[in-house]
Amino acid sequence: MRAIILFLPLLAALTVRGSEPGTNTVRWIAPPSSNGMAAARWPYPWKPPFTIASNTPAFERYGLSVMLAGANELREKWHLEIPHPLTVDDVFFAVYPTAHGIEGHLMTRDRRFHWSFDRNVLFSFEDRQYYAPSFRYNDDESAKLAKIKSRITKTEAEAIARNALQTLFGMTDRQLQMKRSVAVNQYRFEESDGTVYPLPLFDVRWRKAGAKQYSAENLEYTPLYMEISGITTNVAKYEHPDRLGPNSILPHPPLPTNYLQMLGLPSNFLETVPARKPALWGLPPLTNSLNGHVTPTADSYY
Repeated sequence: MRAIILFLPLLAALTVRGSEPGTNTVRWIAPPSSNGMAAARWPYPWKPPFTIASNTPAFERYGLSVMLAGANELREKWHLEIPHPLTVDDVFFAVYPTAHGIEGHLMTRDRRFHWSFDRNVLFSFEDRQYYAPSFRYNDDESAKLAKIKSRITKTEAEAIARNALQTLFGMTDRQLQMKRSVAVNQYRFEESDGTVYPLPLFDVRWRKAGAKQYSAENLEYTPLYMEISGITTNVAKYEHPDRLGPNSILPHPPLPTNYLQMLGLPSNFLETVPARKPALWGLPPLTNSLNGHVTPTADSYY
């Protein structure tokens, strides 16, 4: 037997973040206890090579609050099966400082729900109980799933995906510069005798408006896709890499003006790094202001 997909060609106060009047400087209302943060740190630590500094307590609190706010927004807008707003006591987290803002991950303690962030933006969500990797390449799990009839059709899965997109951004796919037509396919499982069974999961993919764009030969670029579960009738996976691009129609949230200070760095830190660092961090080369160009600062890439 083989599984295949057939395609047609914190504390509650942590969630509250304010700023000083007339500024974009983070003001902490009630920082969490160090014990809560320690218990919530990701159990498998890993430091990306493009971080600009080591974590500080202030940065960790800031990064965690950004991620909790994003996760709770999705919880509310998509009616996720999470009974109450997430706090530090409900999650594991990892967060890293980059020149563009935070990069990090948030996962519920039961390991079911997972959110990914980059440039202070939520760009990926997974319901790991129902998304495709929960059964792909596992014949036993696929066979079990084949016995469960989907509660929705392909047409209904498409409608759920479109509604989730508009609920999240308040914009239609056309306003997001996507093609109106989407590709919707249902996962299937093929037995060793050739019998094919539909599985209760649908893949919904958007393409960019205008001329076709390719991510590889004969593979059209997918800037946004979702998986819709026929069991929960909700989003099981959301991936939006185009959200991170410099030309995204959706604006990136600005960094707080004391972002570098939270990391224990001077405000002119990016102007003092070796020439190879900007390329490593994904920044344009620093230029000499005498040439008539403005030297980039921490929040000039948004």
